[in-house]
Amino acid sequence: MNKCSVLILSYREKDRLYDLVKIILEDKFKNKIEKIIVVTPDKYMILPKSRKILIVNENVRRGKYYAIRLGLKFIKTKIVVMISSDLRVRKNFLQYLLKYFENSKVGLVTGKPMADKNSKIYHYSKIIWDLHHLLCLKDPKGTEICAFRKIFKYFPKVASDEVFIEYKIRKANFSIVYEPRAYGYTRIPSSLIHFFKQRKRCFIGNLFIWKKYGFTTSSVKLGNLLYSLVHYIKSVNDLNKLVKILIVLQLELIARLVGLFEFLFFKNREVIWKRTL
Repeated sequence: MNKCSVLILSYREKDRLYDLVKIILEDKFKNKIEKIIVVTPDKYMILPKSRKILIVNENVRRGKYYAIRLGLKFIKTKIVVMISSDLRVRKNFLQYLLKYFENSKVGLVTGKPMADKNSKIYHYSKIIWDLHHLLCLKDPKGTEICAFRKIFKYFPKVASDEVFIEYKIRKANFSIVYEPRAYGYTRIPSSLIHFFKQRKRCFIGNLFIWKKYGFTTSSVKLGNLLYSLVHYIKSVNDLNKLVKILIVLQLELIARLVGLFEFLFFKNREVIWKRTL
């Protein structure tokens, strides 16, 4: 199996970053890691001691796309594992991502982000991530936990980085695998207003990729959305949960409509995401 590099993108997540790096250094596949590259605008980082760790400081925070661009400059391996520092990943998660690259036709392996119980709106965010899971089982897409073949050197200015990676992998005729055993818990918005803004921002990012590259990811395709929703609702026996699903669907619909309006009539594209936690 080829060596890999781990690219961690971090902003104001010092505590979680330390725990994340520690888990990676203790992973049973740690001998497959050449470098752990942390790109961050934060100062005075405290991390576990290891010669494998390289901290790349951004002088000015310009967005996740720019952090990825910086990090890729220091990566020499053919396989890149990319994760955000707000994730709490399971122990020994690398094995579930890396094993698929023994197949030369696989270009991207995505993991399963799940809602962390760090917010009052946990149950609403959980619905979105549950639907995301069903969607990926049918038609895998880029996620916050992923490993990919480094088939490009330059990363453009985009708001949906995972979707751009998915686009490049598919364009190069590689296959994409969804591996839910490579899971992690991600921070979620602190209120329904922030939740709405997050969903709108994600949709605008997907529209930008569609306009610039002509690529549509699975979460934008109506057939996939209906498939995931029908299967999800069939599994629900609780009226209270069904009400929460309806609330989430209304918010998602409004967020997409507002996002479409802003995309069509406003030129500015948000690439530096504001924290909504």
